[in-house]
Amino acid sequence: MRDRLRALLLAGVLASLLLGGCLGPNRAPVALFTFAPPLGYAPLPVAFDASLSYDPDGRVATFRWDFGDGRTGTGKAVEHTYATPGTYSVTLAVRDGRGAEDSTSEEVVAAPVPANLILRRYTWTWEGKEETWQVLLPKELYERYHAQIRPPLAGNDAYTPYVLDPLDEPTLDDLAQELGERAGSDPNALLDFALAFVQGAIRYADDPPGIDHPLYPLETLVDGDGDCEDTTILYVSLLRAAGRSATIGFVDTDGDHTPDHVLALVPVPAVYPTPACPPGTTPAFWTLNGKRYALAETTGRASGPLPLGCDPWGLTPQDLIAHWDL
Repeated sequence: MRDRLRALLLAGVLASLLLGGCLGPNRAPVALFTFAPPLGYAPLPVAFDASLSYDPDGRVATFRWDFGDGRTGTGKAVEHTYATPGTYSVTLAVRDGRGAEDSTSEEVVAAPVPANLILRRYTWTWEGKEETWQVLLPKELYERYHAQIRPPLAGNDAYTPYVLDPLDEPTLDDLAQELGERAGSDPNALLDFALAFVQGAIRYADDPPGIDHPLYPLETLVDGDGDCEDTTILYVSLLRAAGRSATIGFVDTDGDHTPDHVLALVPVPAVYPTPACPPGTTPAFWTLNGKRYALAETTGRASGPLPLGCDPWGLTPQDLIAHWDL
């Protein structure tokens, strides 16, 4: 009997401690979140992250989002796209395991795209991470290029009009400057970074039936696709806007002595490092007229970006049928 009373007393003491003793009252969790971007042009994708939220005496059990446009979500990290322009109040509500709650709100601004501009968002892979870039492009100039009669591809001027047209220089200058800032302080980093952008952000597409002509850089940027001519013109144009020269090469990839592919050749210093080329490709550095060039394949690959100086074709300088220095 004495042992049974002792057990009952011990159980009562433990219950008293748990219910109202040393643990004290439940403290509410704290709702905190980060998000990016805070503003942009609609449709605007925004990433929200509530990892900073915490519970002083436990853990946060649930995360509920009200995106301010009639849509809701759950989870610690979520993404949401604002389809129409407006200013939206985003609210995060968190709850702990014992029912205590907290909430906090922030604003997202989705602006309308100006009528004279075209919004494009690009994604590509760089050093194992996804890059995203939002760009506004001049609508009137794009439409002017799209309606322009193409000069014949002949002689030394075959690709010159597409790279050297002065009307798109301000746009290309701005784009090249931003790419350079993203690439970092190493002046040679832009060569690979811009190449990865062109390879990854521009989808490969053959010319439509009955149409066989190159595109101006602005056309390729707006359309978001192009063939080897178009991506090479875009890449060389971006390098020129950054103050770097390049050569467009017409090469024979199948050994029949007839050119069938367009790529770029970029002058590089003798100390330029040899890249770690992916399987199935080989390092390609050619000396032409006493100058060292790195081969740049501008069309994309499903396996990821192909670094500057890597050749998927097994070419030699003898396969260079024609070239244009720009």
